[in-house]
Amino acid sequence: MRYIFLVFGFVFFTLVFTAGLWADRTFALVVRDACIAAVVGGLAGQWFWNHVLDAMRITVAVKRAAADAAAKANRQKKGETAVAKAKK
Repeated sequence: MRYIFLVFGFVFFTLVFTAGLWADRTFALVVRDACIAAVVGGLAGQWFWNHVLDAMRITVAVKRAAADAAAKANRQKKGETAVAKAKK
């Protein structure tokens, strides 16, 4: 989680820093805005990454439930055929 904060913070810092230099703003304002953007970007990155992880957890849970249901159906089907063969 720490790396997500650092990566997003670095990306936001770089974007705002280059945009500020490109806009011919004073260097002090560019650095201040870039530092604020780094913190905001890091927090936004953590929020976004938490949502990505939640979506992955839900997807895995749904796939696991579907696989369990399919396995249960196969066991029941095999059980029915075994009973039918035993009756013959």
